[in-house]
Amino acid sequence: MKSKFSILSIAVIALFAIGCSVVKPGTHAMKWSPYGNGLKTEQVYKDGIVWHMPWNGVVRYSVQWQTYTENVAVLTKDELHIPITVSVTLRPIEAELAQLELEVGQNYYKNVVRPEFVSLTRNIFASYDYKVVSPKSPDIEKEIFRQLVTKIEGKHLEIDNVTIDHIKYPQVVTSAVDRKLAVEQDIQQKDYEIKIAEKQAEIQRILAKGQRDAQQIIDAGLTQKYLQYKALEVQDKLTNSPNTKFFFIPMGKDGLPVIVDTGGDGN
Repeated sequence: MKSKFSILSIAVIALFAIGCSVVKPGTHAMKWSPYGNGLKTEQVYKDGIVWHMPWNGVVRYSVQWQTYTENVAVLTKDELHIPITVSVTLRPIEAELAQLELEVGQNYYKNVVRPEFVSLTRNIFASYDYKVVSPKSPDIEKEIFRQLVTKIEGKHLEIDNVTIDHIKYPQVVTSAVDRKLAVEQDIQQKDYEIKIAEKQAEIQRILAKGQRDAQQIIDAGLTQKYLQYKALEVQDKLTNSPNTKFFFIPMGKDGLPVIVDTGGDGN
C-alpha cells in the first residue's frame, strides 16, 4: 500500500515539475531557457501544447497579418500642411522567426517599421501638390509600399499593402474648393442659359425666314393679270348687290378698273 502511494506521489510531483505552454492558432513559438542556452531555434512550435521545465518558457509570435495605423502630418510640394491617416499591413516571415527574435525582437513594428513608414510617407507626399494628392492616392500608396519593402529588407518581415485611409484638408483649402465649385456651377448655369438663348434665337430666325419665303412666294404670284382677274371677280359681286351703286372706270392705275361708290342711295 505504501508502495502504491509512493509511486502516485512521485507521479504527481513529476507532473507538477514539468511545465507547459499553450500556443494558440495563428501563433508560433520557440522554447526559451533563461538559465540554460537561451532561445532554442532548432524547432518552431505551431498551435498546441509545448512541454518544458517549469523554469523555462516559450517566446510567441503571431504570424497573422496585422495592420498598423499612423496619423502623420505631411507637407505637400506647395507647402501646405495636411494631416493624413495611413496604414500598413505586415507579418513576420514564418521561416525566419528565430532570426527575427535574435536580431529585431517582438517590438519589430515600433523599432524597425514605424520610423521608416512615417519618414517615407512624409517624403513621398512632399513630391505632390495638395490638389493632386487625392487623385494620385493609388500612386502614392504604391510608392510608399515599394520603398518600405526595400527599407525593411532583411528584417524578416513581409508587407502586404499600404493604404491611405484619410486625408484632412485645412479649412482654408476646403473653403476655397467650395468657392471654386460654386463659381464653376454658376458658369455652367450661364453656359446653359446661353445655349438656350442661342437655340431660341435660331428658332426665331427659322420662323422669320419661313415668313419671308412665304411672302416671296405670295408676291411672285401677284401678277398683273391675276390682279385684274380678282378685280373682275369683285366687280361681278358688286353688280349683283341691290343696295349699293358703283361706277366702274375701266382702266385705272396699273391697268386695274376703278370702282367709285356713289353712296348706295341713288343721290
